[in-house]
Amino acid sequence: FTCKMDSAKKTYVEKTYYCQKTANTIAIESLVDDKNVSDEDKTAQMEKMTNNTVMNGIGDVKAVSDVLESIVKSDEGEKEGGNISEAVTQSVLNTVSNLVKSDFKTADNDTETQSASSITDGLVTQIVNVAKQTVVKNKIIKSPRIAVIDLKKGDAESNPSNNGVVPFTLPKANRDGKDLQGCELGSGSSDNKEEKENTILLIETKSGETNEDVDMAVVLITDSTLMPDTTISLVTKEEGEEDEETVTKILDDLKSELEDAANKDGGDTKKSFVNSFITEVKVENAPDNFKLNLFMKPTIDIGNTKSSLNTEPDGKRMQVSYICAKYDPVKAKWEEGCETIYNSAKPSDGVLCLCSHNTSFAVLMSAYEIDRGFAEVQSYLTYVLLGISTVGLILTLVFLLPAKALRSTRSAKINICFTGALLLASLMFLIQDAFISADDTGLIKLKSTGCAVYAMIQHYLWLVVFAWMVVEGFLMYLSLVQVFGSHISKYMLKFNLAAWGIPLPIPFIGYFVFTKQHTVGSFTFTEHGYLADTMCFVRPESISFYALFLAPIVLVILVNLVFFALVAKVIKNSKSSGNISDQEQILRQLKAAVGVMVLLGTGWFFGIFMSIPAPQFQVGMQYLFILLNSSQGIFVFLFYIVLNDQVKSHWLVKVGLQEEKRTTTSSSAAAAGKSAATKATTVSASAAPNQTDNIYENAAASNEDHTYASAEYATASDKTGKHEFPAKSDNNANI
Repeated sequence: FTCKMDSAKKTYVEKTYYCQKTANTIAIESLVDDKNVSDEDKTAQMEKMTNNTVMNGIGDVKAVSDVLESIVKSDEGEKEGGNISEAVTQSVLNTVSNLVKSDFKTADNDTETQSASSITDGLVTQIVNVAKQTVVKNKIIKSPRIAVIDLKKGDAESNPSNNGVVPFTLPKANRDGKDLQGCELGSGSSDNKEEKENTILLIETKSGETNEDVDMAVVLITDSTLMPDTTISLVTKEEGEEDEETVTKILDDLKSELEDAANKDGGDTKKSFVNSFITEVKVENAPDNFKLNLFMKPTIDIGNTKSSLNTEPDGKRMQVSYICAKYDPVKAKWEEGCETIYNSAKPSDGVLCLCSHNTSFAVLMSAYEIDRGFAEVQSYLTYVLLGISTVGLILTLVFLLPAKALRSTRSAKINICFTGALLLASLMFLIQDAFISADDTGLIKLKSTGCAVYAMIQHYLWLVVFAWMVVEGFLMYLSLVQVFGSHISKYMLKFNLAAWGIPLPIPFIGYFVFTKQHTVGSFTFTEHGYLADTMCFVRPESISFYALFLAPIVLVILVNLVFFALVAKVIKNSKSSGNISDQEQILRQLKAAVGVMVLLGTGWFFGIFMSIPAPQFQVGMQYLFILLNSSQGIFVFLFYIVLNDQVKSHWLVKVGLQEEKRTTTSSSAAAAGKSAATKATTVSASAAPNQTDNIYENAAASNEDHTYASAEYATASDKTGKHEFPAKSDNNANI
């Protein structure tokens, strides 16, 4: 025994024993070479000697395996298809059922476990051999803890396979009691609801994409006793225990294991539960491009895997995950071996395992910490900043749209389009909690058609926002960097077609390409490679996310970084306007640079580094990403409205707090002719659109400067608007 201490600081005794051989081991071993005892008597004696499951040890497993090997060898070749009677096989299964129900108490270390695995694997191999040598074919032979069947495709009358599909059913009462004696072969009919509900296993064999019948032996085992693994816990259900009590016990065990692992050095080892019957499949003469697809029903219904483990008081959040695993007897480990597909909101419906090999399979259930306490803080921070940003975006439109003198300028039109797209995307993100819930209790159900539409709209709107960021950068480049040749006819039509049109097919491509349906027999599951599990958005860390969301962000960032570098160079080289100190000039340049950087979306650049597996660095990038991007609407309001002297002057005049400024035309404009003078006077008398056109303009700058759309026409006579973007001036202090 070992003295241990629990979390309440109370000591307790844990009894252990590592038994290689028991009192019955030698008696069982003596049956191996005893020629005077029939196979029926050998198996009957083994069944009797292993009946006391408390006394069985790993040595008994080895002895039983040796006896079965001797029976298989003695019957090989005597009769085609085998010569072991159904009665002998039944007795063998009863013996193995006793062993499966036993606790061998092997040492909890890799060396001892691997040694035990080599022994138990030998027994599983001999069970398969016994099944193949049994006279009865295409019929389940069953005991409480183990059932076998040898399927032969040549026997058309008795072959239960329906075009490569073999279903196994077991009533719920038997499943709860882990009793395979009620196991039967199903018809595979999709119309039989009761059969579908009771199906615990469905095997589909394929050659490429075509179903094909094969010869195979199948072994069903209720527990993982014969597949030892130091990281596996057994699901135990006491007599009379309700399902809810069992689930609570399992989840508490998973939470406790996570906490213990976190407190250990390199605490990565997590306990898992085998939450299905073990399935051993042995296919003979597998066809080319062989595929083995399994439908497996969990034995314990834990509910929604995304909400089963609620947030802990210390801020930890955990969830349960299912994987289709195969057993490696050499390593004594269960390993992920197939593609796993299931509905996380209702895993009790079953799990699809898409495989390409035959061995021992099971569904493993593990708990994982999905984020730490700061996740809640980040969520609140995101919603608060995004909420303020949304208000800022609304106010931006409120101040720009009613003012014809402001909204008619080239830069303002683009800014309004960008602001509108960003407002729509932000609103869609903010209001989703009103319709969508992570526990799938919301008005819009997760992974439903409505959820897909909502996700595609969100995806599309953010791509439109990215497109307008590129347009903003392009406009700044034309206005501040390129000297001549910046004329674009019907520029707003072209910009809108590009910004709203180019992203349009991308969400459709994402949904229809990465959403796949998989059908195994009468069961159809949808693999959502596009939709996230707990929200209606693109699935994080998926191919669709990287290709159709992250890649456009990276492209936008790279393009706008080039624009930003060119614009920043102009800002740096700009001359001061008026009598301002160098310090004030540097502050103005810094303000302009930061504003341009945020408006062009370069804050999204930090999102690329959020998945780097360095916890402290990752958290820092997450906070930086949230602060910059959730507040993008705030920056839009500040730079488009609050810090824009022309917008402020316009509204101060409108509300009567400031006198309207009127200017006279210059002598050069008057000399250009009566029509030009009239036009210039009209423009000046109406708050001078040519001066208010530049939303980034510093009020102290000279009216003679041509910067960022500061003139309606390149020349007084150019009334056709051929030069829609002005030439660059050497003086760019009013950027």
